[in-house]
Amino acid sequence: MANDSKKSTSSAITVTDVVKKYDGGTILDKVSFKVSQGSITVLVGSNGAGKSTLIKAICGLVKPDSGNILLFGAKAGSREARIVTSVAFDEPSLYADLTVFEHLTFSARLSGIEDSEERLNELLEKFEISYLSERLPRGFSRGQRQKVALSMALARSFKILLLDEPYVGLDSAGKTALVELLKEARAQKVAVLIATHSPELVAIADQMITLTNGKVTYTGEPKIDRIER
Repeated sequence: MANDSKKSTSSAITVTDVVKKYDGGTILDKVSFKVSQGSITVLVGSNGAGKSTLIKAICGLVKPDSGNILLFGAKAGSREARIVTSVAFDEPSLYADLTVFEHLTFSARLSGIEDSEERLNELLEKFEISYLSERLPRGFSRGQRQKVALSMALARSFKILLLDEPYVGLDSAGKTALVELLKEARAQKVAVLIATHSPELVAIADQMITLTNGKVTYTGEPKIDRIER
């Protein structure tokens, strides 16, 4: 288990007995866990296990049928919870009429950051997409879109970072940059939750949660052999 910083034990994300059903099927079945400040937690499980639904519930896009989700004590989806949360989903959604740099500027300003040019350029450099800075996203590859989406998520102010399969489409440079930036976020006391199948991300995590058919079947020290595909 990798850890580059001394972490706080205070809970940033508290999920308690969350249930979500679709079309008569149970997607999340009494899911409970906590994510501490200054830690990286990986959420693993096979496709269809409920990982994406859980990420969407935590950021307030999906309403549980029962149970509670609190982010620093604020209800998921509330203004207080949204202010402290940044998220990047597995299917990047970009604006056709904004350049890459405008995407990042927009994301930063939404969270109240105005003077961010140096930080934004640094993100573009780390993900090796500076050459795309003034381009519109039309025709971008899956990996290029992913790098822009991750840069947007990291450009804003946040205390909680939610990532859904962030390695999908990334090249080796993008993966290296993401790992470095996640370690930086942890050192800054951010609570990071990542839905992933990636052994590289499991290797830097502090906690692993395994979902199987919507149920938490393991919570504890990250173990590569518990990754389900």
